[in-house]
Parts: sequence; structure tokens; C-alpha cells
Amino acid sequence: MDIVVIGGGAAGMSAASKAKRTDNSSTVTVIESGNFVSYAECGIPYYLSGKVENYESLIHYPVSEFIEKRGIKVITGKRVSGVDTDNKEIILENGEKMNYGKLVVASGASAIKSKFGTLDHVYSVRTLDEAINIKKSNSGKRIAIVGDGILGLELASEFALSSKDVSLISKHDFLFPKMDPKVVGEMLSDFRERVKVFLSSNVKNMLNENKSLKIELENASLDVDSVFFAVGTVPNTQFLKNSKIRMNEHGLIEVNAMMETNVKDVYAAGDCATSINRITGKSESQPLAQVANKMGRVAGSNIAGKEMKFPGGLGTTLVKIFDYEIGFCGLNVEKAGKEGFSPESKIVKGKSRANYYPGGSNLSLKIVYDRESRRLLGAEVCSRDNGAWRLNTLETAIFSGMTVDDLFYNDLGYTPPFGPVWDPIIIAASLTMRD
Repeated sequence: MDIVVIGGGAAGMSAASKAKRTDNSSTVTVIESGNFVSYAECGIPYYLSGKVENYESLIHYPVSEFIEKRGIKVITGKRVSGVDTDNKEIILENGEKMNYGKLVVASGASAIKSKFGTLDHVYSVRTLDEAINIKKSNSGKRIAIVGDGILGLELASEFALSSKDVSLISKHDFLFPKMDPKVVGEMLSDFRERVKVFLSSNVKNMLNENKSLKIELENASLDVDSVFFAVGTVPNTQFLKNSKIRMNEHGLIEVNAMMETNVKDVYAAGDCATSINRITGKSESQPLAQVANKMGRVAGSNIAGKEMKFPGGLGTTLVKIFDYEIGFCGLNVEKAGKEGFSPESKIVKGKSRANYYPGGSNLSLKIVYDRESRRLLGAEVCSRDNGAWRLNTLETAIFSGMTVDDLFYNDLGYTPPFGPVWDPIIIAASLTMRD
């Protein structure tokens, strides 16, 4: 069986590796447009800031690992321009054609480019190739970030920690609307002490002037050495527009739980494909590394004849902003209401460790649950200390379908260095019992 995988990122290499392990007699070929496969995309901000000095540290496995040890053919630096599903052919940009028996599209997503991207030192970054080129060009001392999502805040944080003069431009009225300001308020106050923030602002114009970049906003202007646009991603599926592979209005390839598309023998996985929301059962975008890896594995297993089904994800997101561990998962109150739930929420402000134990910090935590069924639906956490494990604990509870009553009785381990005897998680659950 000839298996071809388009894309050498998390989903693509997981699919290729699983397919080859499951059916060693198959021929597996991966086509990657860039120069690298299997690398830590999430580590790119640390490389750009200098925290990680060598880009090679971000590469999980060299190409030789897949070719020599796993028996997978890897072709880098080749871009696919089309797929003919009737004749089971892939068309490369140079006109070359390649036949497949079964196909996995794992082409990922690209950073949305700015209309000012032709100017010197205006960047959007998603790939290791892009990061290496940015590093070579020297981003300078004064850096502006456009966008206050996860990547925007992370880039601002990392550059500021490396002694850069950082400004962040947000179109929103308040910073980082992905999370409740009552949960992340302390982090945001700290952030604004270290980064100059422009709210309710859009870039009106930008030009190179006297070896710097001049950015014009509605009510302000600033001079910087470089600008990073972090305003979202778009799936890399443009090459499929003339194919029979079904995509939604956002350009995401529609797949089922087995990663099958509407076309026989064609699968898709990762940031270019729809995922399943574990709570609602609906298709959505979940462009996250853990999700991509698992979707890829499911696709590879099914291609090789061993059935697997992807049960869905919760969009679980963790990030470190300066000293703070922040994250969220599941549904917030607004989305839960739109999905037909009767949402309630509780916010707890507690401590990350026992009060008397050194090294602790404030911890803010929010849970969202359904008033009728008492099912846990979502969570948010922010703390300088021991925040990440609490979010992952709450995610596990949500993924498992636990109620807030189950959460209260959940037998969490206790010791002073890791939390108070009444953990904020348990307190949040107990508050729901007072209603």
C-alpha cells in the first residue's frame, strides 16, 4: 500500500509513523514544503527571544530518524499545488505528479499575513523556517506586537524578558479577552507594568523611516525596529480548492472521528482539519499540538487497518506569561449558553500552597457548570505557582464528564508544598453546593 502524507508537522509525522508501525509492509512518503519535520513549533517564541539559543534544540527528530530507522521516505522543500482524487494523484508546484493509495492531508496552518508584510522587519511567524529567517535579520531593541491572543502575549513576554522595549497593540477594549479579567487581573496588571499596551487600536499605516518602522494608530504613533503580527492563523488548504475534498467556510477539511474525509482513501488531521468538541460533539478548529498529534495517530492507524476513533478535545490551552501560568479549557459562560446549557460559574481566589509554606502565590480559578445537570463544562486558572497542574486536573474532570459534585469528592493528593488542605479546586466545587 502506498501511503502519502502531505505535511511533516505534528499530525503528519504522527500519521506516518503510526501507519508504518501498524503495517510495516506499506510504503510511506511524507512531503513537506519547509526544510524541517517534527519540530517544536511552540518553542519558537523562546528561540526568537534568545532563551533557546540554537534552533536545532527545537527539532524532535532529524529527517534521518524517519528515513533510516522508521523506513519512511521524507521529501522536504516541495510544495503540493493540487490533489486529483479521481486519479489518486498529487501535483507538486513543479508539475511533478505522484500517485497514492491512501492520502493524509496534514498541511497545518499559516500565520495570517499583514498587508504591511512587504516592509522590512514586519513579521508573521508560524514555522521554524520563518523563525530562522527572522533571527538572521535581527529584530532590534524596540519591538511591537500586534494582537493580544496567546502568541501575542507570549511573544511580548519573552521579548520583554530579554530586555527588549516592547509595545503591544490590541483591537480590544480590554487585554486578553479569551479569559475572564477577574481571573487574570493580577497577571494583566503585571503585564502592563512591563509592556506598553495600546487598547482599542488598529494599525492604520506603517512605513520604513530612518532605519526604523513608524506605526500609525488612530490616536497614537510609535517608532520601532520590528513588528510581529500575531492575529491568528489560516489553514493551509488553498491547494485543495479545485479538489472534491469537502471543506467548511473557514477552509478546514471536514473529517469524522476516524479522520476520514468525504473522499474515499483520503484522510486529514491537525490544524488544517476540523476537530470535535468533546462537550458539544460539534466540529470546530482546535489548532493545538496535543490535538494534532492524536488526530495524526488516529489517521495513521485507520489507514493501516487498525480502527481508532478520536473522541474530541476541549481546546485546552496553557501558556506562561512572564511569571504566570495561565490557561483555559472547555466552554466559557457565553459559549455554554449558546450551546443550550444553563451555565453558572464560580470564581475562587486562593493560594497555590499552604499559607505557611514558602514559595507560594495567589491563585485565581474559575469553573463553569450546567445548573440543571451540574456537569462541569469549563475552567480557567491563573497563578505564578502550581497553576498548570490545576488546569490539567480540571480538564481531566471535564473530559471525563464529571459533575461539580464529583469534583468536590475527588480525592486530590495533599501536601503543603503543592496546595492548601482545602484546594481552590475543591473550594470552587463546594461553592456550587450552596446554590
